[in-house]
Order: sequence, then C-alpha cells, then structure tokens
Amino acid sequence: MPWWSLTSLAVKPPGTVVIERLWMARAGIVFGLILCGVTFAGLVGIAAKTPTQFFPMMLGIPLLFLGVVALNPHRRRFAMAISIGISVLGVVCGAAWTVFRLASIEDGGSEIDRYSLRLIGVMVLVCIVFAISCAAWFRRVRRKSSLAMKPGQTTVRLPSSLDSATDDADVASSREIA
Repeated sequence: MPWWSLTSLAVKPPGTVVIERLWMARAGIVFGLILCGVTFAGLVGIAAKTPTQFFPMMLGIPLLFLGVVALNPHRRRFAMAISIGISVLGVVCGAAWTVFRLASIEDGGSEIDRYSLRLIGVMVLVCIVFAISCAAWFRRVRRKSSLAMKPGQTTVRLPSSLDSATDDADVASSREIA
C-alpha cells in the first residue's frame, strides 16, 4: 500500500467496500504539508519578508505532527480532536487578522499587505476544509460505535473489589463488559 494514498480500499464480501480508518490521520499529514507549502509559496512569491508569511506554517507543523501521532490507533481520536482545535484556531485567528488588515489596506496598504492577506485567506480556507472533514469523520466514527452496540444486548458484570464493601448487589461495577 503506497504511503501517499488517502483512501486504501479493502474489499469485504462481494460488493462491499470499506474505507480504511487511517484516512483522517493521512489527511492531517496532507493538510499540514499543504499549510507548510503555503508558507513556502509566501516566502518565494515576494522579496520582502513579513512575520505573517509564517502563520500557515505555525499551524501546519502541529497538524503534520498530530497526523503522524494519529497513525497510532490508540491515540487517533485524541490527536484528531487536538487537530480540529488547531484548525478552528487557525480559522478564528485568520479571520480576525483578515478583518483588521482589510481596514488598513483600504487606507492605502502596500502590495506586501495584499500578498499577506491572500496567504492568510488560503490558510483560512485550508483550515475550514480540514475542520469540516474532521467533524464529518468524528460523526461517522460515533455513528459506527453506536451501531456496534446492538439493542437488547446484555452486559456481564464481573466481580470487583468494591463488591465486598457494599451489600447492594445492584451497584454497577467499573468492570462491566458488553
């Protein structure tokens, strides 16, 4: 399976196709690299350098790192939750920066300000797309986990150390399994 494929498909019994669970981790890596590429394009595109050109990379590196962490199935949900927080932070900060810069550009801003505005606009767009795809992934995972617990399924209660302390046998144990 090539490392660059976003959706590795595994065929189940005739006609059913399952998208691999690593898709969101790989998407995090790809979106992190896209944000780093936006910074590279900003640095190459104009001779004057401003701190604003590094904003996309400040979000891209954590997204890239969390995408790599999300390749581990035990850390996937936590890493993607932090990733969605970082992308929402990028949307909010980028939108606020854009609103403040639009006022200064109307008063006769330079070409550097306009170029930085475009870079931040692309960053906000990439972060919005990533946040929406993460939200859809979380919704799909939650739906699959709720379907896994079938209605009417009974749970088996295992004995625990708390049982000897209480006389009530109906107290739920922390060691119940489905």
